[in-house]
Amino acid sequence: MITIKTGELLAAYCTRNRIYKSALARKTGIDYQSLIKYFKSKTLRVDILLKLSEGLEHNFLMDIAAQLPKNYTTDAAIDQTAADKIEALERKIELLEAEKQLLLQVIGAKG
Repeated sequence: MITIKTGELLAAYCTRNRIYKSALARKTGIDYQSLIKYFKSKTLRVDILLKLSEGLEHNFLMDIAAQLPKNYTTDAAIDQTAADKIEALERKIELLEAEKQLLLQVIGAKG
């Protein structure tokens, strides 16, 4: 079974970004003592993670998803924009390579 310590994930994010617990408690409306408990907790409920994600404008659920094995499936829509752009650029490179070879042949025949 995969163990992702969400409390540590939250604490590490706040440390890296120098976010004060008291400011986070005020912004999210979460009691300060409860927030301290969340930082030390191994697991957090999804509703709490969502509240913290909204308050920090950071996607903790995506951080968790990134730690799952790549062979896990999802029903979430995947943004294909970058993959499509890469594929188009690869086709363009192939075309340019072919044109370059043709130009080299023409220049070689004249020289």
